[in-house]
Amino acid sequence: MIAEFTVENYRSFKEKHTFSLISTKDSELSESNTFEINKKLRFLKSAVIYGANASGKSNFFNALIFFLNFSVYSGPRKQVEDPIETEPFALSRQTESAPSSFELIFFIKEGNDETRYRYGFLVSKEHVEKEYLYAVNNVREVTLFSRNLQEIEYTSYFKEEGSRGKPSVRNNCTFLSVCAQNNGKISSQIVKYFKRMGVLHGFNEPPFYLQKESNQSDYKNRILHFLKYADIQITDYKTERIPVISDLPDSIQKVLRQSKFPDLQREKILFGHIVYDGETPVGEKYFEEFVESAGTRKLFSYADYIFSALENGTPLFIDEFDTMMHPLIIEGIVKLFNSSITNPNNAQLVISCHAVNIMTNKLFRRDQIWFCEKDKYGATDLYSLVEYKEQVRKDASYNKNYLHGKYGAIPYIDEILMQADLNNNETR
Repeated sequence: MIAEFTVENYRSFKEKHTFSLISTKDSELSESNTFEINKKLRFLKSAVIYGANASGKSNFFNALIFFLNFSVYSGPRKQVEDPIETEPFALSRQTESAPSSFELIFFIKEGNDETRYRYGFLVSKEHVEKEYLYAVNNVREVTLFSRNLQEIEYTSYFKEEGSRGKPSVRNNCTFLSVCAQNNGKISSQIVKYFKRMGVLHGFNEPPFYLQKESNQSDYKNRILHFLKYADIQITDYKTERIPVISDLPDSIQKVLRQSKFPDLQREKILFGHIVYDGETPVGEKYFEEFVESAGTRKLFSYADYIFSALENGTPLFIDEFDTMMHPLIIEGIVKLFNSSITNPNNAQLVISCHAVNIMTNKLFRRDQIWFCEKDKYGATDLYSLVEYKEQVRKDASYNKNYLHGKYGAIPYIDEILMQADLNNNETR
């Protein structure tokens, strides 16, 4: 599970900001919305991030995507002198050429034991300036490795895999990814965990993602039941393999037919609906995915990610979650994660959205509600409702207060209306 993610000097995050899924000591919704590990810490099962358009919400998810991709794939994929795709805060002379920093604190379960890791790095566009990995198994945090440019030191806890990975580390890749490439036990375990974390952008319709078990009867029935729960009248789905070139322009089809891969295929999904004679069901008819609504396609593609997270107890992050989704469906999915019955493995869901109907004390604790807001210099501030400068009562009407501007992180509608009025006056 995820404890904290910290980012500094990346896109609109100029200063260091930490997003936390560690529960406060408040008792509100503790039984349903939090879980305990090691009989010491409680963690949140879900969280939601609000904010005006262009406030930095998507940049938070992009920061996490960059962190995960660079941590996992920089070793196997980057070549010598390839640039590092970090994006420092560009609106300040002090930061535009400065390095970006990222850190993730997380727990990995192995048997009955939970190991806490703290991994992070500081990168410029040219090289990794710092990188480190710490671990806590019982009480004390110990160093596994630390890196300052190309000077790498590892302790006895990391000696075997560190010694194998060190000679292969380039200045533009992580030591962690190289050690995992060399089958290091700890690094491979961490990289595997990072790969299982889901991070999706909801604004663009996600690609259809069917796991191998998606067509197995039990798993398939769960997805169909999930769609039925959302009042979507799909009774079945199946896949067909079709030539890739059938979707391409004639000119490109001609080139591909003459290439080494003329028979390249892809999977097409068909959705089944009941056919009626009057009010009597008489059969089933299948339609291609493009016939279904954008909301239906999106919910179907999310189903695999949601069930995978719930079954494996892994984190799932979704940006712009409410795009093309009904508010009650959003609320229902959050409840799946907040429930100990449907989420026995303590998966975590983090979403951004504008759906204020779910911003209530019946669904969320104060430490589960977060906000992004830009200052006058274009830098994003990230804060939770429990951290707000004025104490927020746990029985407050969160959504009404938010819409009235009490917590910040809303667009300046008055200024927009004033500007529109000025433009109208000028054209008269």
